[in-house]
Amino acid sequence: MNFKSYAELSSDIFSNIDKVQSKGYELVVAIPRSGVIPAYMLSLLLNIDCTTLNDFLKNHSLVKGNTRNTRKEIRNAWDARKILIVDDSVNTGASISRVLDQIPEDCPCDITTLAIYGNAIGIPKVDVCLKYLSSPRVFQWNMWHCVALERACVALDGVILNSHEVEQAKKQDIAAFIEKTKPLILPTYKIHSLVTKQPEQSRNLVESWLSYHKVSYVNLIMADFNDRDITPKAQVYRDLKADFYKENSDLNFFVEGDFKHAQHIANASGKPVFCTQTNAMVKPSIESVLKYGKTNLLKINVARTKKLVKKWIPYA
Repeated sequence: MNFKSYAELSSDIFSNIDKVQSKGYELVVAIPRSGVIPAYMLSLLLNIDCTTLNDFLKNHSLVKGNTRNTRKEIRNAWDARKILIVDDSVNTGASISRVLDQIPEDCPCDITTLAIYGNAIGIPKVDVCLKYLSSPRVFQWNMWHCVALERACVALDGVILNSHEVEQAKKQDIAAFIEKTKPLILPTYKIHSLVTKQPEQSRNLVESWLSYHKVSYVNLIMADFNDRDITPKAQVYRDLKADFYKENSDLNFFVEGDFKHAQHIANASGKPVFCTQTNAMVKPSIESVLKYGKTNLLKINVARTKKLVKKWIPYA
């Protein structure tokens, strides 16, 4: 799984700005929603105006502050001669194609399409691609609202749910807890698996809370702490997450709140982990990749082959 953070996005744009600098562009148009952030980054570096796709299509007047002047004073969107339409990435090119189909025939602008990231299939679909990035991939700015969650395992505690409030729930009205305890983040795509340190006895409480907030998932893995076990519970929970991630070939992405746990999970599985505490991807050591990499790759390839067989031969 390839991952890009906000910081990496900024760095990749800056290091490839020569591909669009001094080309005479007068306006950047952002494809909502994922294209808005990189579009404004580009416009600021180029010191030209930026607008949304909807405002461009309707030739609206440009809205901007008075902090500094741009290279050219433009009143309405179509006053710009050369336009740069920007999205964060291109995969099949379908989104870019839909955008171009919406542009009115009487628009006089010279239009160039640009994606910050593109794979082998997507790059030819745009005029300019700043950086090659193979699939599968996930971005920090949309990771909670994309299909990548279908192959992700997420540590519930500290990432989606404040675990300290769960402990307080045992001392108060459960219905009040479910209603008043707000999620730290609210995913909009179904998550493959959620892992929590809450014991099996709290399953109904956790499931009710997730249902109330419409958090969709396939699996909910509860901790099974044994009070007679001399191993610290934190270590048991850490190992539970690592083992589940390592053994499940459908998972290629893990989201963890604790940095030390993220390091352990990555090295124990040979697969990457995104840590919300540091807002960065934790990559496994070379040793763990060599140890688990071939096994993980074999499992993934077998799983993909089975899916392809079912797709082309439904009754196989």
